[in-house]
Amino acid sequence: MTTATSEPTTSTPTSATSAAPTSAASSASTSSVNITQLLADLDSTTVAVQNNDWVSAGLDGASAALDLLGSGGDPLSGIVNAGFGWVTQFVSFLTAPLQTLLGDSNSTSTNAQTTQTAGQNVTSLAGSYQQAATTQTSGWSGTAASGYQNTAAQLADQLRAVGKATTGVSTAISGAGKVVGQAQQIVTQLVGAASTKINAIMTQAMATAQITGGASIAAAIPQAVGVATDYGQQIAQKMGALLSSSQNLAELVLTVLRILEAVNTAITQTTANSTTGSTTSATDTASATDTDSTTGTNSATATNSATATTPGTGTTPASGTASGTDTSLGTDTSTESSASPGTGATAAA
Repeated sequence: MTTATSEPTTSTPTSATSAAPTSAASSASTSSVNITQLLADLDSTTVAVQNNDWVSAGLDGASAALDLLGSGGDPLSGIVNAGFGWVTQFVSFLTAPLQTLLGDSNSTSTNAQTTQTAGQNVTSLAGSYQQAATTQTSGWSGTAASGYQNTAAQLADQLRAVGKATTGVSTAISGAGKVVGQAQQIVTQLVGAASTKINAIMTQAMATAQITGGASIAAAIPQAVGVATDYGQQIAQKMGALLSSSQNLAELVLTVLRILEAVNTAITQTTANSTTGSTTSATDTASATDTDSTTGTNSATATNSATATTPGTGTTPASGTASGTDTSLGTDTSTESSASPGTGATAAA
């Protein structure tokens, strides 16, 4: 007769394991990008563009209207209308800068407006997203919920920075067009002033041409060229101021683009961490083993697992599985099965 030892039935649950949410890791990975500071830098840069801090001295005195890009006729037409059209061949260099400054005001205005609208839309989207992420998760709790909300707040700030950067670029486009229009107006005024003086010289020369046998006209041509040269130097100074202003504006735009690049990197890190690194899991394992003197050994094992991914766009239900295994050496066969709810926190948007 086989003597079997009888031991009390015991149940020894194994320790549950739980993976911590990685929202904190997401924050750490983007900690090198200070969005608050970037937003402040964008504000100051945009204000500098709007206030024309980049415009060099020498481009004042003219109205800042974008439509000046497509305005104005030939400033030497006054010489032609006075009957001295043949003189323009000696002073035509005065109008060369104007050919460089001509532009399409409608195209510039449209591009600036389109960019500004895009920036405003992104800024509005950031606000709507942050509001939705707050109100629609107000009933959530736990680490996963707070991780989602923190990540959503980070992403909203990053989108807000993109909107401000886009608006800054729009301001730069508009400002550049206006300053070029200013330069065009100033150059036109200078050429017009030169034309007035040249007309006066040629009128006097023509008045004395008969007496001098045309010598006064010959003497007037170098005088007219001299006047044009003097005004040409003034025009060159204005063009230099425009070039300097363009370089200053380019530096501000590059600042905005560098900030935008940093924000883009931060967004990439935030979205990557939120989709691949924020898995919370919990597993409970319970086992029981008893030894019966008559039937032998009976064992039952129950395993429950729950998995939640945060932040995400779907709801992940907890799932539990239970299995029982019975090994009998006698005539008694028993099977135990249990299902226990998981301890994993689930959160989804």
